[in-house]
Amino acid sequence: MFRQERLDGIVQLITKRGFVTVPQLCKQFHASPATIRRDLQALSQKQLILRNRNGAVPCQEHHTEASVHFRAAVNAKAKQRIAQAAAELVRDGSLIFIDSSTTVLSMVDFLASKKNLTIVSNSLLLMTLMRETGHRLVLTGGEYFAPSHAFYGELAVETLENYNFDCAFISSVAITQDGYAAETLEHSVFVRQTALRRARVAVLLCDKSKMNLHRAYNIAPIDAMDYIITDDPIYPKNSSARVIRV
Repeated sequence: MFRQERLDGIVQLITKRGFVTVPQLCKQFHASPATIRRDLQALSQKQLILRNRNGAVPCQEHHTEASVHFRAAVNAKAKQRIAQAAAELVRDGSLIFIDSSTTVLSMVDFLASKKNLTIVSNSLLLMTLMRETGHRLVLTGGEYFAPSHAFYGELAVETLENYNFDCAFISSVAITQDGYAAETLEHSVFVRQTALRRARVAVLLCDKSKMNLHRAYNIAPIDAMDYIITDDPIYPKNSSARVIRV
């Protein structure tokens, strides 16, 4: 196993369990205690986890939203594969919604070859990412939320109500055991729900680190999606959505 794969796996495991010990990590990743301690030190320096005397805990508690830098670092290679598969669903001349998640924003790199797209988003980061693509960009406006560099609130929702999207691409921080795409904060739910409702095709992007987690607010049942794109070889199971595994 390459070191970056192990680091990604450690962050995912800590996020899922809430706390892991050094011996548990040694067993899980077939590594020595010295190696695991070096990995934990590196992840702690990047503010991806918090170390304590016996192991490590997530850097972010469940009632807060992780920073965009934290989210971008988790399972980064898988997110690129997922984003590439999602971009293949976009046709020239489409009107699409892209949310502020790091997985969905990764689509921008793969949309450069498309022609005449109109992209609506609540992500301020998209303004920089798209500056050389030539596509038309519309930002929703609204109340700015710094950790995710995104707009939320009534104005953002009202803006989305004016569109009939060909596709809406969203991600979520969790896929619950009972089959819902779920979020940590309520304000991020309303924007995604509105975009999905205004779209002809709904696409959910989710890497395996998000499977079978609990979060406070449901966006929508995953069976309401037209496509689910994931790197998980097993989950979700028995969904009525078309599941694309990358």
